[in-house]
Amino acid sequence: MFKKNYEIIQNAPAPISWDEYSRSSYDEYQSLLQKCGNDESAFQHFLERNPSFVPGAFELFGTSGHYPFTQSLISQPQLNGGLFTRIPDFIWLAQDSLFFTPVLIEIEKPNKRTFTASGTQSAEFTQALGQITEWKAILSEPENVLQFYKCFDIPDWIRKKTFAPQYGLIYGRRSEFESDPLVLKKRAQLVPADVMLISFDRLHPDPKGDDLLCSTLCHGKYTVKTIPPTYRYSPATADNFSVVTGFDIAIPFMEKVSDERKDFLASRYACWKEYGQITSKGILCPSDRE
Repeated sequence: MFKKNYEIIQNAPAPISWDEYSRSSYDEYQSLLQKCGNDESAFQHFLERNPSFVPGAFELFGTSGHYPFTQSLISQPQLNGGLFTRIPDFIWLAQDSLFFTPVLIEIEKPNKRTFTASGTQSAEFTQALGQITEWKAILSEPENVLQFYKCFDIPDWIRKKTFAPQYGLIYGRRSEFESDPLVLKKRAQLVPADVMLISFDRLHPDPKGDDLLCSTLCHGKYTVKTIPPTYRYSPATADNFSVVTGFDIAIPFMEKVSDERKDFLASRYACWKEYGQITSKGILCPSDRE
């Protein structure tokens, strides 16, 4: 009980440093903004590969000290309930000690405008905000919340927390409003208090998300889609291997990772999965990572 029930391998092949990753990924992102502003799918793909860019893992309003359920950004989940005809672009199943805070994120093409030339709200923005409004209406009904729990296979220990969803809309470029104070003020009034409107220029890698995965959801099963190059095993997150599958299958496809590092991660996966399944985990030090 008063000992560690896991082992950290010393001198293991190191992952890319956070500084190097954040510089290279941010440069790639800026290039994408310049070249692919009309291609929403390019940004969906980039954010799947770089989950730390997507706000909300630790809640949008306030900052949680808890990892999101599944330790994953969930990309375009396939929801089986008949009530959920719309598929969100991304969801974080964020939480803290009191609240379960699913964060639903919608993205649009960066080059879409918020306002028309005459200063009125654009039809494109109205349509994008309508997606958020639809989700808010759906999740305001208790029976739909139960269906949400079922679709996402939410465990009882999370269901006991207060359900408090948040919503984020990643839309437009800062250049549309940064030089006009009036437009900036108008933009701030476009969304309700529980919706965060985020320009594509605000996105950046969050160091708290250096080990966050991207997963898919289909028929209640979570499958790892991408693993960030900064990922390290930790006793604090090993229990997620009981929730998500396919981590070992995704290792060979990691980007910016040496073959030696991939081999190490593959060789240690079974050990950490087993540790995550045991009940008596002993002393746990969150700073232990390999």
